Amino acid sequence: MSVKLDIKDKKILALLDENSRYSNSQIAKKVGLSKPSVEHRLRRFEKNNVIFAYYTVVDFTKLGYSQYKLYFKFQNTNLEDEKNIVEYWKNSKNSVWIGQIRGGWDLAVSIIAKSNFEFGKILSNFMDKFSQFILEKDVLLTEYSPIYAREYLTETKPSEFVYGVPANHHEPDETDRKILKVLSTNSRINIVDLTEKTSLTRDVINYRLKKLVKDKIIVQFRCYPNLNNIGISLYKIIFRTKNLNEEAEKQIKQYVAQHRKATQMLKLIGSWDLEIEFEVENEDELYSILTDLRKKFSSIIRDFDILRVTENYKYDYFPF
Repeated sequence: MSVKLDIKDKKILALLDENSRYSNSQIAKKVGLSKPSVEHRLRRFEKNNVIFAYYTVVDFTKLGYSQYKLYFKFQNTNLEDEKNIVEYWKNSKNSVWIGQIRGGWDLAVSIIAKSNFEFGKILSNFMDKFSQFILEKDVLLTEYSPIYAREYLTETKPSEFVYGVPANHHEPDETDRKILKVLSTNSRINIVDLTEKTSLTRDVINYRLKKLVKDKIIVQFRCYPNLNNIGISLYKIIFRTKNLNEEAEKQIKQYVAQHRKATQMLKLIGSWDLEIEFEVENEDELYSILTDLRKKFSSIIRDFDILRVTENYKYDYFPF
């Protein structure tokens, strides 16, 4: 049973998605509530598991990494086998996102690696251990991917972050790594706790944080809702295309950027060409969007498949 959110709840969620390091006082001022009221609602979020993670968007492209998408179809597995597979990827120092899916596949994993050779080793190590449970797999390279704010929550300002575009490489030192490691999965942590976890001084942390943001290594501080718990379903529509020239690609990107329910688009290299994520209230809404897409881009879409993400297991832009 999903948690009912009123307009103030949604505004709080939207603000945390905009910048999860907003203080409770800042949120209270922006929403028009008292600080104790905001704190009460945040405790309610925690009690009802409304938020999956407070995370930091790290531009891993600038750290020299590319993203690979893996899709797996299982065979001869029981629940324990599938749990072991998920745990393997959760413990991987290269996995950014892991999701249970329904459709043509059972599990999706996003991996970041510095080369095809490194990625090949990561995949080979997994297959050496679990190949007897894998009926089919698909590998896709992400060329680039824009990510968008959840505008559907409330009247929030549009935002876009694109990873995958070539950039000057930055090699984080040990101090940067300590900060990024903690913030990557706990972007709302206060400075006092951050100093304890990293054994760094407040001045060093403040200076390094400002520099990481200035250099656009850290792009955003966001929250990832437990969508199923607030009555929202996440779907991925993957497309094979035809006639996908530069102008057609630009038109699709503009469509996605302007759609309130679209949260990400991926330009892919492999057996599929595009992947678009929509967060919707039900299947009818999804199919209405899909019908509109097919109507507008009939000259581009050759084939498509629909995947529903039923559970997120990991979301970490700096998993090392």
